[in-house]
Amino acid sequence: MRFVRTTEGQLVIGFFAILYVVGGALIWYYYGLGGAIAGWLCLTGGVCFFVLLYGLVSLAGWWANR
Repeated sequence: MRFVRTTEGQLVIGFFAILYVVGGALIWYYYGLGGAIAGWLCLTGGVCFFVLLYGLVSLAGWWANR
C-alpha cells in the first residue's frame, strides 16, 4: 500500500510539473509574458483545488478506517 501511495504522489507531482513547464512555455510562446503569468496563476489555483480535494478524500478515508 505504501508503494501505491508514493507512486501515486510521484505521478501527480510529475503531471503538474510537466503541465507547468510545457503549458507555461506554450502560453508564453503564443501570448507573451502577461499570458504566461496569468496561466501560471490559473494553474496554481488548479493545483490548490486538487490538493484541497485530495486532502478531503484522504481525511475521509482515514476517518472511515478509524
